[in-house]
Parts: sequence; C-alpha cells; structure tokens
Amino acid sequence: MNSKRQHILHWAEQGYISPDDVDAALSLSHANPDNQQWFQFIKNLFLWLGVIALAAGTLFFFAFNWDEMSNLVKFALVQTTLVVITLVYTKLKPFTLPSTAIAFLMVMLIGALLALSGQVYQTGADPWQLFAIWALFMTPIAVINRASTLWLLWVLLINLSCYLYYYDFRGVFGILLHYDDLVGLFLLFNTLLAIAFEVLQQGKTRCLDNRLVVQTCLLASGIAATWLAIWAIFDEATLQWGLPYYLVWILCTYLYYRYRLFDLFIISGCVTSTIVIASSLLIYIFNDALESDAFLIIAIFIIGLSSSAGIWLKKLSKEHAADQPIASDKEHHDA
Repeated sequence: MNSKRQHILHWAEQGYISPDDVDAALSLSHANPDNQQWFQFIKNLFLWLGVIALAAGTLFFFAFNWDEMSNLVKFALVQTTLVVITLVYTKLKPFTLPSTAIAFLMVMLIGALLALSGQVYQTGADPWQLFAIWALFMTPIAVINRASTLWLLWVLLINLSCYLYYYDFRGVFGILLHYDDLVGLFLLFNTLLAIAFEVLQQGKTRCLDNRLVVQTCLLASGIAATWLAIWAIFDEATLQWGLPYYLVWILCTYLYYRYRLFDLFIISGCVTSTIVIASSLLIYIFNDALESDAFLIIAIFIIGLSSSAGIWLKKLSKEHAADQPIASDKEHHDA
C-alpha cells in the first residue's frame, strides 16, 4: 500500500473524508494502480517466471542428459550460456528490474558451474565449501547490482554453508559445539549480518535498494533467540543463558527500531516473539496441572495478548503514517 493511499484511508477513518468520497479521493490522487502499473506488474512477473524457468531448465537438462554428454560438452554449454547472459547484462540499464533478473540468472549459473565441477571431477570437497565458494563468487555481483534478491540469496548461502560446516565437524575451529551453541551462534551471526547491512543501508554508498535483507536477517535471528528462550524455560538446567540472551536481544532490537529507526515489520516480530515467550511461561507454570481449566486460561491469555498487540500495532502504524509527508509521484516512481 503506497503512502498516498495510507493517508487517504487514515483521513477517512478520522472522519475528514466521508465514506462516499473515499473512492473519488483515491482516484483523484492517483493512489489506485492504473492500467500502466498493472501492465508493468504483469511484465515483471513474467520476467521473473522466465528467469526461474531458464535456471530450472538448465539444471533439469543436465540431469536428464548426464550420461549422453561428455564432460567437455557439459562445461561448454554452461560456460557459453554464462558468457551470453553476462553480455546481455552489460547491455542493460543498471539498477533496474531486468538487470536484477539477469544478474540472478548469472548467479544461478555460477552455482550450476561449481556443482558441475565438483560432480565431474569428484574433488572430494565438502558440501559446505560449494555454498561458501558460491556465496564468495556472487558477492561482487550483489554489490554491483544492489538488489535485495541477490543479497537474500547470499545470506541463505552463507547460513547454509555454516550449518553444513557444523554438520560435518560438529564444531568451529576444533571446538566441539552442542546444538544449543549452534543456535546461539546462528543468532549472533545473523544479528551481526543485520547490523552490517543496516550500516551499509544508512551509509553514503548504498549497496541495498530496500530494507528486506535487514528484516530477513533479524527475522532469522529472532527465531533463534525465541527458540533459545523457549528451550531455557522448559529445560533451565541445560540452558541457563537462553533467557538473558533473549532479553538483551529483544530489548535492543525493539528500542532501536521503535525510537531510532521506525520499522513496523521488526516491531511486529518483537511483539510476536514476546507473546510466544509469555505463553510459554504460562504453559510452564501450569505444566503440572494441564487440565481443561488450564487450557482455557492459556487460550484466553494468548487471544487477549494477540488482540491487544494487533490493536496497538495498528495504532502505531497510523501514528507513524500521520507523521510522514505524502510522497510525490516522482518519489513513488523512483521507489
């Protein structure tokens, strides 16, 4: 929902615009998408579907014809396709959706080439090395393109390579780690990634076009923090540091994105996590007497907290929207 539409609906809720005039106000302010915008949306949709189909088709082609092709043909096909896609990318206008889609296809072909090399030569490399090298090779492309799609893939590859590394060695740098230690490292790693991307987002030289990557990293770290807190509640003897870590993380995240840099998505995640932890504490309290009355109390508690949180978040969103100036048509187009 764009800023103009938010303001008009907010004014209608406050009574400044009558319900009968809302449609006219939306039409006069060009808040509703027109035919050109719908056409652009459909065109972008088919562009991404085509890119995904090309990437998937390449993988299935090699899988189906693996025994019929020589190693030279396999490498020649992938490398030729990669060169052609790279040439196409150089002809496109930078920082546009077509260039992002082609860059995404380039990255997928790089991954296919790395997987092909490992499969053909049986290098003996561990799976985590494949994803780590893939992430390393795609880093310059993500930096140049500034697209959140590429950075999201980069974050996924980094996290996957770290998990596979732990799966192979059960530790880091020779230090044996338990599963709770792994979740703690996952929390720390994704929080540091979020901080790094936040700094880059706010810096003069921006390498991101929106806040999606920061939100995704904090979502992943929030899930890890919540899981550690739940674990600590029900198994305090094994995991005593889970709740303190959670409290520090949730307080710092909420205070920063509530008062320093407003982000409703992250605030909503903090509220949801708090509801989950509060409900877990209540379940733990009634653990020895989980009967029908206890289940009723827990259900009422969860419904009450969720309803109150929804009302408060909606109010918070309206207050923030009322404080923001209406963006011009040019700003919406650039966004």
